[in-house]
Amino acid sequence: MWAQTALAQYYKPPISDLDPEIMQIDEKKYLGAKLKGETRLIGSDGREFPLSDMLGKPLVLVLAYYTCDGSCSVINNELANLLDDVRRVVPGEDFRILTLSFDTNDNLETTGAFIDKLNVPDAYKDHWRLATFKSEADLKAETARIGFKFFWSPQDKIFLHPGAFLFLSPEGRLIRILYPPEVDGGDVELAVLDAKQGQFRPQEIINFAVSLCYSYNYAEGKYTLSIPIFVGFGALGLGLTILITSILVFKSKKRKAMGEIDHAHIA
Repeated sequence: MWAQTALAQYYKPPISDLDPEIMQIDEKKYLGAKLKGETRLIGSDGREFPLSDMLGKPLVLVLAYYTCDGSCSVINNELANLLDDVRRVVPGEDFRILTLSFDTNDNLETTGAFIDKLNVPDAYKDHWRLATFKSEADLKAETARIGFKFFWSPQDKIFLHPGAFLFLSPEGRLIRILYPPEVDGGDVELAVLDAKQGQFRPQEIINFAVSLCYSYNYAEGKYTLSIPIFVGFGALGLGLTILITSILVFKSKKRKAMGEIDHAHIA
């Protein structure tokens, strides 16, 4: 019940004089923007590492702050819940997850307290890291690079910021942005497939074919079935079926005719 209430509050536009557009990222402008792999981060274990350690595979990035009133933990828990419905891609094997704070005041203590609020299943913990930026300069540069704006609202006593799942390619380019709670596990799955940028293993060809049947609907903020492509695949399948059937019928008639000829010759 608490999670549902927090989620509702999270997506309720705050009463503020700030421009509400900061709650969205300008996708037309920032899709394709690339984060720097050499950016240094501090993990929840206190160890320093470069962002590139999280790349090489698609990355689901969640920007949050760890002293949040509860809404940031809700969105992270929402992602964990959605992963239960993801079937075609596997955390760790196909993609990684990083929750990264944009608050310069966050430290190991606040990171640990935030982790305590999460309900991340053990199956995902090895592939889901929480971290902070090592330097404020990198924090500002990298969030600006992908159009992620955030402001402290004195009257609301919270940071105003987009609540989104950011999907990065293996090289760190912003490929897709999904905004909960309107999306489902299928959208997460398709966004990861998009973020793969053609890096499919042979056994993933079916996944690639399925992903082609869907297109991202910017107006709805989720994936929808692409009717023309779906019809095209259907027509192709029907054509192949007719061709194969025709070949089988032709071969059957040919065998029958050859059998009749052999029988007449013997007679």
